[in-house]
Order: sequence, then structure tokens, then C-alpha cells
Amino acid sequence: MIPLDKKKRLSEIIDLAWEILFESIISGKLSINKESSLQLHLSKLIFDLGNLYCVLPEETFKIEMETNYCNKSIDIVCGFGNIKAAIELKCFMKASKRAKDLDCYDALLDIERLQNFDDFSIKKFICLTDNKYYPQTLQTGHGKTVTLNNGTIYVANYEIIPGWAEKWKVNRDKPIVFKNDVTCNWTSRDRWHFLKVDIDD
Repeated sequence: MIPLDKKKRLSEIIDLAWEILFESIISGKLSINKESSLQLHLSKLIFDLGNLYCVLPEETFKIEMETNYCNKSIDIVCGFGNIKAAIELKCFMKASKRAKDLDCYDALLDIERLQNFDDFSIKKFICLTDNKYYPQTLQTGHGKTVTLNNGTIYVANYEIIPGWAEKWKVNRDKPIVFKNDVTCNWTSRDRWHFLKVDIDD
């Protein structure tokens, strides 16, 4: 049964869209090479499902990408009327040769930002990667304080300080503090892995 409660329906739309997208990526039907393509494909699925889930006569479903909110950009904003969802995405591809420590920090920073968004009924963070380093490696050195390793738990109100703070000349070194506990629970299939965090108020 489709829930009439708009918040439950919106959460179901996003989760179903992600499940469809992930299966399409695994099968090779869809090709993902960077975050923008992930954002595009997920937005399209959410929009199509959102319109199908408009079951009441007056309902309309809206979606935006790169929405400005408090001078920060949100990857996807969608919803029914005043029931809105904020979705932040990360896509870490092995071929990009990215700095993995900074990737992990950026992911945690997105989760912190989502926890502090007040105008959204639903807040979700999704990270996709084809690099098993992120879910399966327990970092040492500077990156160990910001690991995304599967099973890692970050407790609320505890300062997460990157190990490179005051050592590297990068802008991403401020402490991260979560309002609620965050657990890194990855799902892995074939060569693909994803981390999805539902942000609770």
C-alpha cells in the first residue's frame, strides 16, 4: 500500500529510486563516472516516481538540483508542497585518483550539514564508490580520525578533528560535530559499494 502520509511517501520514493539506480549501475545498464552523472540519474528517477506517487487530486511533485540554502548548495531538493527532502551525494571513483582522506572528511562534513538543516522533513546522504578502500580500509595516519570504514560509529557531540589540522595547507580542517550518532553501514555488490545515512532530527 502506498502511504498517504507525505513524509513516509517521500522517503519511500527516494529509497526506491536509489534501489532502482543501484541495480541499474550494477547490471551495467547505467554508467556512472562522476558525481554529476549520479545526481542526474537519481534526480530523474525521483522525479518520475514522485509524479507516480501523486495519488491525491491536488498533489504535485517538485524537484530541484543544486538548490541554494543558507549560502550552501544542496545536491537535490524534492517533495510535496511543504514536505521537502534534502539529499547530498558523493561519488568517489577509483579512476579519479582523489585524496581519500579529504574525501572522507567531505562526506562527514555533508552529514554534519544535513543534520543542521531545519527546513526539511527528510534528509539523506548517499555515497557511491567503486573503490573498496572507503568501506573496507581502517585508515592510519592523518585520515584515521575521519574514516568511513564499515561499522564505524561517530557519537553525538564529539569533536571529529582531522589528523592533518594545522599540518596541511587545506581549507578542510575545521572540527566536525554531529548532533546525533552516525554509523557507517555500507552495502556492497560486485565492485560497487554505497553508504546511505538517514538523518534523524
